[in-house]
Amino acid sequence: MDLNVLIVGGGIHGTGLLHDLASRKLAGVHLVEKNLLSSGTSSKSTKLVHGGLRYLEHLNQWGLVHEALKERALLLRILRGIVKPLPFVLPNFKSDKRPPWMVRLGLFFYDMLAGDGGLPAASSINKQDILSYAPYLNPDKVEKEMLSAFQYYDAQMLDDVITRLVAEAAVKLGASYEENASVTEVVPIQNGFKVTIVSKGGTKTLTTKTIVNASGAWCNANLLKWNIIPNITCLLNLGTHIIFNPEAVPNGDVSKNSATLIQEPDGRIVFFIPWFGKWLYGTTESILVGEPSGVRYPEEDKAYLMHTAKETLNLNEAEKNISEIFCGVRCMPLKEKNKINSMNSKWQNEPFNSPFYVRSLDKNISSLSRETVLEETLPGIITIYGGKYTTYRSISEKIGSLLSRKLNLGASTGTHLAENWFLSDLLQEKPDIFKSSANLRQI
Repeated sequence: MDLNVLIVGGGIHGTGLLHDLASRKLAGVHLVEKNLLSSGTSSKSTKLVHGGLRYLEHLNQWGLVHEALKERALLLRILRGIVKPLPFVLPNFKSDKRPPWMVRLGLFFYDMLAGDGGLPAASSINKQDILSYAPYLNPDKVEKEMLSAFQYYDAQMLDDVITRLVAEAAVKLGASYEENASVTEVVPIQNGFKVTIVSKGGTKTLTTKTIVNASGAWCNANLLKWNIIPNITCLLNLGTHIIFNPEAVPNGDVSKNSATLIQEPDGRIVFFIPWFGKWLYGTTESILVGEPSGVRYPEEDKAYLMHTAKETLNLNEAEKNISEIFCGVRCMPLKEKNKINSMNSKWQNEPFNSPFYVRSLDKNISSLSRETVLEETLPGIITIYGGKYTTYRSISEKIGSLLSRKLNLGASTGTHLAENWFLSDLLQEKPDIFKSSANLRQI
């Protein structure tokens, strides 16, 4: 066999697994990405490393919150400056669905689950303080409708930088990757698979014992292209973000002001966050129907965000001060197994029109779990569905342990150790990968 593990997809979960396996000294590990590393959702997030405060509303997601908060602490320690503390204010208005006691209780459990995570505990603040920390809030609404307010901490990250650093650290440990390359064919053979890879350099065939399909929104599309029937149905969830110029908050200081978590009347949560000298506002949760490549934000998503901004924020010429709008596509698995056992040939050409990608949902998308689902679609082919950026390392560790047992190779993970990140060496050798270059969509 040419490889022990072939990883398909160069987002954070694919590169994270590459790093994990390399840190175990597992040889023959290679990743292919059809575009550039972190060119998809992993560079189009809300830029937060967080536990997910609102997930505490669902008891079955407390484990996910605890795991994410542990990972937040680790990333703050290892990636100092690339992941950094971010203060938040959380106002409670009369129209909010969650009363102040519920918010305070949620923050108490959030701090409890975080343990000694290196960030200050939540505290109550008054109207004067909140307008000092977040001068972009509507002062009339704060004065007349605010019932209480709190300050708490999460963390902010350079998402695309982390993905590239993870991949380069994996290379330092002996793994490899290639960009602008696609796996076009997968054929089962004895003890593994024969794989065809097409790139600008031509076509090549290699063999591998195992394949990890870490292609996010394209996970089921890849399986169908490889003539494999998926076992898990996906919903593609579109998250739109607006970047405002600094002038949108005339009295604000982007470098010093806090972020805000805003509860919308419909129960959804949006964030207003200082970001690279500008302001990031989002996100939405709508269903994407069709191909996720090069997707443009829906006008109704922009309208929703602008409406909610008008209700709660005090922005100066908000429409004129929009700098960019971008959106990411989350793959959200629906855990019920499908009952389809035969392949329709047209699905290979039109996978997003297949029954493996749903186009509607009979419940609120926000209620869906953000937990990662791992599915061994065929013996030796593992597909990663869903997941939070914050928990990528722990998920990669779980998959790495699984593969090490399957292959009877490799040691324990080392991605929790700073020496396996080579940050000083990479800063000297490849300083450009430390610069955020998220592909934000221009208006």
